[in-house]
Amino acid sequence: MVSKVISINNENLREYAHAVGYEKDPVLEKLRKETQKLGDASIMQIGSIQGALIEMLCRIGQYEKCLEIGVFTGYSSICIARGMSENGNLYAVDTSKEFTSIAEKYWKMAELDHKIHLTIDKGLNFLEQSIKNNNNDFDLIFIDADKENYIKYYEMSLSIIRRGGIIIIDNTIWKGKVMNEDDKTRSTSTIRELNNLISKDTRVSQCMVTMYDGMTICQKK
Repeated sequence: MVSKVISINNENLREYAHAVGYEKDPVLEKLRKETQKLGDASIMQIGSIQGALIEMLCRIGQYEKCLEIGVFTGYSSICIARGMSENGNLYAVDTSKEFTSIAEKYWKMAELDHKIHLTIDKGLNFLEQSIKNNNNDFDLIFIDADKENYIKYYEMSLSIIRRGGIIIIDNTIWKGKVMNEDDKTRSTSTIRELNNLISKDTRVSQCMVTMYDGMTICQKK
């Protein structure tokens, strides 16, 4: 039996969580406000509590080598880089120069630009090259890019994440569309298939966090 709880998507609970649920940061708050000026595109930015959770995971693990597939305006990059060890390196990959130019400004403002290495390219290309070069010791990989390639991102990430490392995948609830079997759109079908794959995947331990649009955390066994 599934316990009945108030979803984090409940507006009142969301406001309460934002008030007391994480440590506020002036750079991230400023970045969020600037991103909101982008209009509909701003929905691609992760939630504040998601960012705080990712930062905490990186800090607990004292990660030294992380990868981000999908940067947007750099909010999650700051969270990852802040949580990593002082000598850590975050490899951030995105196809947009427009959005990442905003990211680079805020990385510098947060005094984290020395930790973050930006590549303008498709995530699949970066992953393919990493596999080819046996670059297989990443501590954490955060996936928040084109949903149609989520299964490819996941499988390729498993090839380059170290044992015990973490893969975090954003948008795994996908506005609830994954529960509608009649929704056969490519993005929805891919995320639904990925969720089913992960739920049975003996290569990882996994937990789907049902805040915002869903975020699945997988640890490679």
